[in-house]
Amino acid sequence: MTRPGPTTTAGASPAAGSAPHARRDEQRELDHRLANSLQLAADFLIFEHSRIADAHARAALVETAERLSAVGQMHRFLASRHGASGVDLDPFFSEFGKLIAETTGLHCSVESDSVSVPAETAQQLAIAVNELAMNAAKHAYPWGHRGALYVVCRRRGETLVLVVSDDGQGLGKDFDMARDHGLGMTILSAIVRQLRGTFHAVSDNGARFTITLPLPPSPARAPRSFSPPNS
Repeated sequence: MTRPGPTTTAGASPAAGSAPHARRDEQRELDHRLANSLQLAADFLIFEHSRIADAHARAALVETAERLSAVGQMHRFLASRHGASGVDLDPFFSEFGKLIAETTGLHCSVESDSVSVPAETAQQLAIAVNELAMNAAKHAYPWGHRGALYVVCRRRGETLVLVVSDDGQGLGKDFDMARDHGLGMTILSAIVRQLRGTFHAVSDNGARFTITLPLPPSPARAPRSFSPPNS
């Protein structure tokens, strides 16, 4: 007598269900490794900073180390928060705001809608927020004073609006994004281009930067109906 094999559903296989989990595990491991590597690079820069006499070179090394450290921490957040549907920006920005407060000394306030975006988008937005936070810590407030930074992320239909602002000295009359070729503004412009978004900066009781970008379309849902097919 032949023993019947296990019953399976047509079109389904164990590998089909495990593949997405395996990819997420691989991405988490990659994020952890990137975070460790970036932190090690930041430590090397800080060590080199202590051996250089030139003040401008020392400042540049410290800023670069801060950037690498922040991106490394961002990858740690991605590793712990990257779900099947992407990254929820509400808890992600909330945790990232705490890191910004610790590294810059600013009082960081974060408000975000619960919006799921691809991990790559969350990564680029976090880099943008970090650049603007570093800019505020360096230019917005008088020397030795650490003021507030406000991060607000809202969904507006099929677009995402990210606003980063402060209560500082504003942008100044001579500020022009098109002519500002500093590293921070260059990074921000590149991120906005990659996200197919727009970037605006104004003085409004401080500096306010607004990034607007299109959200990726939601995956189409299969129709659910128990009606017989049309003949």
